[in-house]
Amino acid sequence: MLIVAEKTLFVSSEVSLFDKLVSAGEEKAHITLPHQIRIFLVLYLTEHLCDTSIIHNVLALGLLNSPQRFGEFGNVELRRTGDAALLLAGFYPEWAHRLNVSPDYFRFMGQSAYASLAARLHATGKTERGRFYDEVAVRLRSLETVLYAAREREDLRDFFLRLKARYQ
Repeated sequence: MLIVAEKTLFVSSEVSLFDKLVSAGEEKAHITLPHQIRIFLVLYLTEHLCDTSIIHNVLALGLLNSPQRFGEFGNVELRRTGDAALLLAGFYPEWAHRLNVSPDYFRFMGQSAYASLAARLHATGKTERGRFYDEVAVRLRSLETVLYAAREREDLRDFFLRLKARYQ
């Protein structure tokens, strides 16, 4: 199911590509993400798959440093930590062994970061955004599974090989 048209003046070809990628992952994993979470995942991929610095952040430091950052700075720190954890959990779970941590480490860090972000948003009266990140935290396992399934598709293997080469 495409959520965006393949070509319009308002949708980049990147968004269309990542929409197809998420669709492929959902299909292979037999998971249907809620519409809002699916859009989040497509936009998340568009934002972060060209950001090679995100996966080199130490996840625990992002989580631990966020309470010391005020306002939106702390929120951004938590979101980037959650985003990096999701990227690693979904596309590169084998990196956990390189870091001598459990394969579940990335998921738990992502859930903690998104849940902490949700709590900060609720505390500052941004309840709608807070509820959204609560849902992202709860559904992180599904998001991870969709990304992992998408990476395993034969027709997307070349895409991921190029992507992996960019990050190494």
